[in-house]
Amino acid sequence: MERLTSFSDLLDLQQVDSLIDKLGEDRRTLPELAELREAAAEAAATASAHAEVNDRLRVVERSTGRVEDELTMTEQRLGEQERRLFAGAMSAREADHLRMEVGNLRNLVSRMEDELLELLEERERLDEEEKSARETAEAASGVERGLADRVGELQATIDASLSRYRERRAEMAAKIDPQLLRKYVQLRQRRGGVVVGEVDGRVCGACHLQMSIAECEEVAADPIPQCIHCAAILCF
Repeated sequence: MERLTSFSDLLDLQQVDSLIDKLGEDRRTLPELAELREAAAEAAATASAHAEVNDRLRVVERSTGRVEDELTMTEQRLGEQERRLFAGAMSAREADHLRMEVGNLRNLVSRMEDELLELLEERERLDEEEKSARETAEAASGVERGLADRVGELQATIDASLSRYRERRAEMAAKIDPQLLRKYVQLRQRRGGVVVGEVDGRVCGACHLQMSIAECEEVAADPIPQCIHCAAILCF
């Protein structure tokens, strides 16, 4: 069987593939990615905290509106009954009953005013808490956006390099014997890393182990020489 050629080109291809692998790993392990994940978690937590405060504020605002409406209606009712009482023209029994109702309404108004005051104080406190939580959430979101932009820029730079190396790889692969290229690809898929080594004094350039003279001669005679120790394709 005729020995395949292009072994030196295969070494060059491996160098390019190693660079592509490194760039891919660099892209996956950017330190900024870990920072971005932390920033995203912080932004989500602060946004959740802001939403929780906002929900409590909305509840207090609804309660405040309800009490204000009820207080207005109760005050109107109290005013009407007081005018009837002052107008007179009713029996003593009716007057006693009306005075009791007016007293009850005044007590109810007083309780509602106290409740409204508490709600207004709570709303004021929650307004401040909501403002602080909103500012914290906006700041955390800003940090996340800044890191996302930075990561995008770094990834775009890496992607541009990857594109250039992949184009170069395609050009180099086209010059290599298809059978030899197929064997190389299979080895890389199965083992990864260095799968092509240059022989130097019977020493494999991939695993750096030495073969005997007989082993080296036998391997060299193969159409696709492979190291007896690591199965790397050998360039003599």
